[in-house]
Amino acid sequence: MAGVVDPELANKTTKSLERPAMSETPPRFIIIGAGSRGQAYADAIEKVCNGVVGAVCEPLRFKRETLGRKYVWDGDGPRQGQSFNSWTDFVDYEKARRQRIASDEKDVPEGVDGAFVCVLDDMHREVVVALAGLDLHIMCEKPLATNMDDCLAMYRAVKPLQGSKIFSIGHVLRYSPHNLMLRKLLVDERVIGDINSVVHTEPVGWWHFAHSFVRGNWRNDNTSAPSLLTKSCHDMDLLLWLVSAPARAGQGEAHLPDYITSTGGVQFFKKSRKPAAAGNATNCMKCPLVDGGCKFSAKDIYMGDRVGLARGNIKWPIDIVVHDIEDYKTGEERRDVLAEALSQDWDEFTPKEEVSKRQWYGRCVYEADNNVCDEQFVTITWPESVRPAKRVTFHMSAQTKRQCERVSQFYGENGEIYADSRKITVEDFRTGETKTYEPTTTDLGHGGGDTGLARQFVLACDKVKNHGWDGEKAQNEFVGCTLQEVIRSHALVFAAEDARVNKRVVDWQQWWHEHVTTVVGA
Repeated sequence: MAGVVDPELANKTTKSLERPAMSETPPRFIIIGAGSRGQAYADAIEKVCNGVVGAVCEPLRFKRETLGRKYVWDGDGPRQGQSFNSWTDFVDYEKARRQRIASDEKDVPEGVDGAFVCVLDDMHREVVVALAGLDLHIMCEKPLATNMDDCLAMYRAVKPLQGSKIFSIGHVLRYSPHNLMLRKLLVDERVIGDINSVVHTEPVGWWHFAHSFVRGNWRNDNTSAPSLLTKSCHDMDLLLWLVSAPARAGQGEAHLPDYITSTGGVQFFKKSRKPAAAGNATNCMKCPLVDGGCKFSAKDIYMGDRVGLARGNIKWPIDIVVHDIEDYKTGEERRDVLAEALSQDWDEFTPKEEVSKRQWYGRCVYEADNNVCDEQFVTITWPESVRPAKRVTFHMSAQTKRQCERVSQFYGENGEIYADSRKITVEDFRTGETKTYEPTTTDLGHGGGDTGLARQFVLACDKVKNHGWDGEKAQNEFVGCTLQEVIRSHALVFAAEDARVNKRVVDWQQWWHEHVTTVVGA
């Protein structure tokens, strides 16, 4: 039976986006960081979760007020405890608020039960450790941190709260209807039997990589982290969830890896690949290849009709270049302010610290200070232990037409599965049947993963706050990911980077013992 779409399984696996019933005292959350991720989670809480956005923390006034007006306060503006310029202001306020309650002060504003941490990656440690000290539920955007030491410091801070509080990581790929169905087929129904091998590709997209990893926040591991972490820790976690984790979170034994290897580097975005016709230009607004001469032209990307102003877009990525682009009301004003931002550049006299601390979205992609991999392969082997041996190859590529639309091939003892972010095709060797599943057609963030993650986290928090659930039970049943799994997926990234940088084969058990067990005993 070739090419059959199975709607019954699709309906079972695709979660409803209807908002769950609200408890009498729904859990309340603060959004710390009102950028694109903070906005996405606030929107998800508002639309599909049984919780409330109670406060926002963001240093940029425009972003703070945009999120606040939409999700937190009414037309009269923020009330006490609803708006904070910095996360430290919130921590200080919350400590003082609790002291006021302890002193029997009247009319103390209601606090929050949890936080969505959406600040820059290198700030995660200090924010999460401080929030753990306040005994709050925490959802931290991925990656957990930019180095293993910070990840383990966060583990130590959060672990004592496991029995009463929920901790989640922003690995949204686990929560998309597509990947929920894929796991159901592979793990629950075992439609291809034991997995022998997997080939998984994350196609970042040629202009997306240039925007975020050559010109943007994540271009240099001295100020951010390797691209395998900042872009692809999603994928490493997804692979572990599909082929290594127990069938149910917190139950059973994981099938742990054996060896890890990796190769990769700055293969394309470097000066040796710069077109000769570009000459000495370091900024796209002054380059002779502007207006169609170079596909990476910042003027064409941000001001043109591909994703830019010319098509009426003032959202991502335009609002990353000019945060308050919406404040400019006419097309001419927006073009002028965007052109001004893209024209900014550095030269040999600009201090290195100034170059590194900000983004340069008009900079030539062949003349930037990027050093993160634009091509990388990771190979992981599993031994014959709790399950049969298997191998996985992961490939991250910048130069693709597809933008973050993952492609995977799973080879099993009884069949194979091909998944391309929209469809899942199963070939059964025993029956000769081919079945095609289309679990979702949504274009919501990460294929519905943003809303799915927020929904499950808030449901877990509600169970703890209002229904007497133990935190660990709610974590396992609704979040579906243990704290140790969070650490393991990040450790796998750092181990792969160790393998790549030092050109060696990493023994996983030995690496885990040296870098994790001896530090925190996990």
